[in-house]
Amino acid sequence: MKKKLLFVEGNTTGTGILALEKAKKLGYEPVFLTQEASRYDGLPEAKCRVHVTDTDSIHELKRCVSQEKAEAVAGILTTSDYYLEISAKLVQELGLTGNSPQAIHLCRNKALYREKLRSKSVPQPDFHIIRSMEDLRETRESVPLPCLVKPADDSGSNNVRLCFSWGEVEQLTSKILKIERNARGQKTSQTVLLEEYIEGPEYSVEMFSWQGKSTCIGITEKQLTGYPYFVESGHVFPAVLPTDVQQEIEKTVKQSLEAVHFQFGASHSEVKWTPNGCVMIETNARLAGGMIPELVRHSTGVDLIEQQILCAAGVAPHWKQVVPTSCSGIHFIVAEKAGRLSSVDNLEAVRKLPGVEELMVKAQVGQAVQPPKSFSDRLGHVIVSGKSYEEVVERLHKISNMISLKIS
Repeated sequence: MKKKLLFVEGNTTGTGILALEKAKKLGYEPVFLTQEASRYDGLPEAKCRVHVTDTDSIHELKRCVSQEKAEAVAGILTTSDYYLEISAKLVQELGLTGNSPQAIHLCRNKALYREKLRSKSVPQPDFHIIRSMEDLRETRESVPLPCLVKPADDSGSNNVRLCFSWGEVEQLTSKILKIERNARGQKTSQTVLLEEYIEGPEYSVEMFSWQGKSTCIGITEKQLTGYPYFVESGHVFPAVLPTDVQQEIEKTVKQSLEAVHFQFGASHSEVKWTPNGCVMIETNARLAGGMIPELVRHSTGVDLIEQQILCAAGVAPHWKQVVPTSCSGIHFIVAEKAGRLSSVDNLEAVRKLPGVEELMVKAQVGQAVQPPKSFSDRLGHVIVSGKSYEEVVERLHKISNMISLKIS
């Protein structure tokens, strides 16, 4: 009898459905637990059993486990930020492999994460935690502008903005404080972070941990759309960095993982490099989004999605050192103005270019589009590979110039 892997919801950007396919390839039977199956494009094609249930209820999730027979369940995981905590609670109750709910909670709640890093003297931006408009008024004199305003427990750059005036800070803070439910209908902490804006190039660090020992899989160079929003417009993996810079970044991220007692699986940490060294922005207790696991796979041969699945099933990774043999990058297709999408042109010509690994457009003709304010405004992507960083950057630049959006 095949061992089962239970997936509690998933992300909707591609890797969620891909994880189901990879679980089958590894010899497991994937079972998908969701409140709304129609949310996931490609789920019917994945041909796995689906339980429609209340995935915010530990009682209902345990009922699904009992239906599947707990002894047949090898592991439980999720590819969605929003379900990391409840999945960790279920894993703990069943005695399976995974991080503690406490560690996940510290990573999910950026306010608690900031406080924990401060207690461990890990370099990070100055910050203020705001739970009411009264809190905001009391901090006015101590917050330099511009500053970053963000919700403490959301995902995908939702309502994250660099504010240049106090009026902007008040407006966005008031908006976030009033949001009682997130995109998945879960109760929010209604907490806002005001953070010092850190100048400098941004990187993400892809780590994989087993029993508390973390291995750096690589560092990703990130491109952002720019002020006032911080939506990722592209990535290149691996980043080209001096050895001492790479070592300091790895050391700082490992300090942050130790601070929150992160023990198992993939983590995706964001940092900035400044004249004073590495500054921690955040740690996500999950695989990277934005198709970064696919860039890692093309560049190193390491399939992080497969490794995450195996980790949930209690299988230790076998690598000693991960060495990239090539470079990969991704260009996200985004609108430069608001309107209705009439067409996305030159796609077939792009598809035929050297090094193009994948081209996907999720936008539909006629839909409303806008310049990106969060990840959900991205319209598609192109993944390329090449022998060198320079070759990949050149290919991404060419693709960016070739793809044309007609917006009316």
